[in-house]
Amino acid sequence: MRLVLGLVALLGAIVFLEGTSWDIQWHTFLGRDRTLIPPHILMLSGVAISGVSGLVAVVLESVWARRDAQVARASTSFASVFSGSLGAYVVGFAALDAAVAFPLDAYWHALYGIDVAIWAPFHVMFVVGMGVVALGSAYMLASAANLAAGIRSRRAARIGVMIALATVLAIFTLLLFDSLTVQRSLNLGFAYFNFFPLLAGLLTAFVLVAAAYALPWRWSATAVAGVYLLLGAVMAVYVQPATDWLVGVERLTYRRAHPLTSAVALEWFMGPLLTAILIDLVMRRATRKQWSSGKQALFLTLACAISMFPIMTLRPAFFVLVLAVLGVTGSLISFVPGLLVTYIGTRLGRNIGESISNLER
Repeated sequence: MRLVLGLVALLGAIVFLEGTSWDIQWHTFLGRDRTLIPPHILMLSGVAISGVSGLVAVVLESVWARRDAQVARASTSFASVFSGSLGAYVVGFAALDAAVAFPLDAYWHALYGIDVAIWAPFHVMFVVGMGVVALGSAYMLASAANLAAGIRSRRAARIGVMIALATVLAIFTLLLFDSLTVQRSLNLGFAYFNFFPLLAGLLTAFVLVAAAYALPWRWSATAVAGVYLLLGAVMAVYVQPATDWLVGVERLTYRRAHPLTSAVALEWFMGPLLTAILIDLVMRRATRKQWSSGKQALFLTLACAISMFPIMTLRPAFFVLVLAVLGVTGSLISFVPGLLVTYIGTRLGRNIGESISNLER
């Protein structure tokens, strides 16, 4: 049950991710015309799929736990009424957060007008909610893997965990694009503080280090990063043809020239793949040499530091332009705090990964 419903919750998160990439393309090159356009419907479908799967998981397991003491012991109780896996609760509450964010965002636009900024308050609430849904599905699937008696079920659940962690990374990547703009940088008077190194270092270290500890594979972090790039490739293939089709159906015209592919896919980051390879190499070396926890955390932080540079898949030299704009002072005040936060991300990722690897609830 946890395997099937965890995969369904993960499917909802992926549907949301791909729908959001289509929505960004639509708002950027055509604008916002009404609330229930097809990209929004696709996003809401992802929220609904995830939310219903989490709800069904808790309801079924609550009924089951009352009749079977063994199931009750493998479940997490809530309010002395419900029983379920920890991941199912996370999926349910996070999907509810995303569902509430959508009407609030529509109201925000009604009050303050149209914008295409990702960092609008309820856009952030929406994206973060579905990112946490993907993390909750990883917990559901990890629980299924640890409880599974069959090899095939265990392998399917672990592959699901890998895809779920990649989806977490991909959804939260949507929040990184605005951090590269001058408007979203902090003007200190003598230099700009850019938030990208801080956010990218924390996110990438957290997810990929968690993968390295959660999955019993030699190249687990690299596998997660590979799926992350695959999710970006799906955007590149379908978003612009879908947009062209919808423009014809709606009898609209583009307000400015558009790229041949998804704007999100065009800016998808290569840094996580390079970071993941280094993480796996560090983990292998640490295991062979029996490094201490502190030394391992230090080298993992250095491996994750490459993710603080905005290396884009189709524009690999873009980060040089960012550094030139920031200058020496701006780069130092942006990247030094980023390195400290990346260290926090590695510690958090290790804790999350170890909990996932042993989770039965």
